[in-house]
Amino acid sequence: MKFLEIIIDNSSEKYAKLYRPAYKASQNPDNGITIQNKSAYHVIKDCAYIAHLYLPIYVFELYIDPFNQLKGKFKRSDIEEFVESTKTKKVNEHLLNLILSKAEKNISIESKKDVTTSNFEPNDPYGEYGMEVSHNQTSNTSNSKTEILCELFSVSN
Repeated sequence: MKFLEIIIDNSSEKYAKLYRPAYKASQNPDNGITIQNKSAYHVIKDCAYIAHLYLPIYVFELYIDPFNQLKGKFKRSDIEEFVESTKTKKVNEHLLNLILSKAEKNISIESKKDVTTSNFEPNDPYGEYGMEVSHNQTSNTSNSKTEILCELFSVSN
């Protein structure tokens, strides 16, 4: 899937280079080696399979500023394919949730710079608790996940 490959290919993380070899090992665990123990075949195959599945999540988590680092790298069709795959592939749903969570933290950090608070009387025991108002935050609840990702990664239509 192109979306996952872009995350992997643009990472400087050492383990990102394991993505394609892990796939190869999951398909043919005894390629290039002699397996002495039959159960080792299954251990290699299954470990490689799990590594291949979860490496995009691991690698994405290690990006310092993923939205700027991956800005403009995706096409709309890549994002649409990825979002569609989250309906059937749990691991892709995990990645989507991680991306949305990081975006939410990013928006929260940026919006705190523009926060205004109401003035309360000094004897108000509850103070400003829960009264922060952001003028810079936009509501993404009505947008589809595809639209949100396109916006996050600056994908032009």
